Amino acid sequence: MTKVYSDKDRIGFWLRLYNRLKGETFVVQSWPDDDSSKKNIDALCRNASRRSLALEHTLIEPFAGDKADADPFLKTLGALENHPLLTQTGYMLIVSQAVRAIPRGVKWTEVPNEILSQLTPVLPTLSEGLHNVTVSGPKWDLDLHVNKMRTSPDDQGKFLTARIHPGDPGPELMIAALEKKIPKLAAATADKRILLLEKDAAAGTIEAQFELLPDESRIHSLLNSIDEIWGMNSAALESEDVIFTNQIFPPLYDNANFCSLQLGMGEFWQIQR
Repeated sequence: MTKVYSDKDRIGFWLRLYNRLKGETFVVQSWPDDDSSKKNIDALCRNASRRSLALEHTLIEPFAGDKADADPFLKTLGALENHPLLTQTGYMLIVSQAVRAIPRGVKWTEVPNEILSQLTPVLPTLSEGLHNVTVSGPKWDLDLHVNKMRTSPDDQGKFLTARIHPGDPGPELMIAALEKKIPKLAAATADKRILLLEKDAAAGTIEAQFELLPDESRIHSLLNSIDEIWGMNSAALESEDVIFTNQIFPPLYDNANFCSLQLGMGEFWQIQR
């Protein structure tokens, strides 16, 4: 049976990951937005030292038509997420395919086997950085984009999968989210105010959409009225009980806060530099 999680569940999961990353003890003290008559934040949290954290959460869609493309992706490249033959000690590999990369008429069941057999010998030969690798089947070619990032020598390695959204989605979705969510977060009384932007699809990234924001005073004013913005990737939440997070604003250019949590076993992972 497919798991169904509420927004409160998702906020709670992210807070567990945030606590592991920061060595904190925050728990949700109240859900102010339960009073729909007022423009309140989603969650007010406190730690053992009584410091307060205000959280506002929203979902960011990557593009129109995402859901229709998700099924073939999850049964092809997505089915190989963290496959032991594709992980490489000391590296994180993010492999992505274009939206609608699997055309009609292709047998989905044959694609993962071809990807696995053809990528397994290639990945260790790739240097750190961006690469294009083509996997071919009987009547199809699949262009894959490989981003290989060094972590630490003792890191067991990650093989993550994603989709490349069809063209530039533009800044409108991100601007709409900021304009709707930041004002009530900025009005909250708390020691720290965090906007949590969730992505539940395998296509695109919150970071890429955030980078499309125009360099305008109204945007700077919104951003500077709160403390932090974090992205949450929950694409594997229902299938693997895993969430990822990364600090988006203020930016950390070494991605030092990029981490994940396997909720069932409590396995924590953080990128190491």
